[in-house]
Amino acid sequence: MAINIVKQYSVFLINEPGALQNFADLFVHENVDIIAMAQDVRYDAAVVRVAVEQDKGISHSLTKAGFTSVKTDAICLDMPNRVGILRDIGRVLANQGINITTIYGTAGSGGATRWIIVVNDIPKALNVLENSNLFE
Repeated sequence: MAINIVKQYSVFLINEPGALQNFADLFVHENVDIIAMAQDVRYDAAVVRVAVEQDKGISHSLTKAGFTSVKTDAICLDMPNRVGILRDIGRVLANQGINITTIYGTAGSGGATRWIIVVNDIPKALNVLENSNLFE
């Protein structure tokens, strides 16, 4: 189990062929590894959320390339996968009055899962998650 704070960028893209490739090219150019991503498309625009472990100046590169973005802290949970884990994460945080504003994740082969979580109180959420029984 690993829990740490990462940076999440919410970036607005035009919904057209090649837009995601051009966006991803910036991360390659800056040698920034994207550890998680989610995209929500609405008609002619999209919001792409990318999580990265280290900033490395990608914010400046995004702005310079003309992208509108919002940078926030997020919690990254790497843990064993099991049925009910999403429900249990929600319960542990809700029981302490912590609101989840964004969450996305995946389970890979080998039984591992990764969740990216943005909440209204990161220090409190870290404490609650670290002291929960989610990882047993």
